[in-house]
Amino acid sequence: MNRSNFEKVSLILGPCDLPHMYELFEGYLIKDRYVMMIDNSVLTLRHVKKERHHSHLYVDGDTGGITLARHVQREDIDVITELVERLCNMDALSFLTDELLWNTCREDIDFDLVRNKGL
Repeated sequence: MNRSNFEKVSLILGPCDLPHMYELFEGYLIKDRYVMMIDNSVLTLRHVKKERHHSHLYVDGDTGGITLARHVQREDIDVITELVERLCNMDALSFLTDELLWNTCREDIDFDLVRNKGL
């Protein structure tokens, strides 16, 4: 995966403290529905929706964001390219055991991965 695979876009988050307060961020579009961005040295992944009337403008989607890293000191596109490539080359079990289970900052995580049919 190379940097040309990622489109630079703007993301609107909000409303914040007041109903009319929004913030604008720059990030990189991933799979047409997600934006990875670095703000104040924090790398975040967010679900987004395309704003119909603007070609490179997205709004916050229906989910929250995931903080992927803190204290990022390198160029956004370099970090994002490396991370997406690493995650794409990792299977789900490796991600769960290598990244989530051994994360020193983690607390217990409650997933509901088993779907019981007929309930």
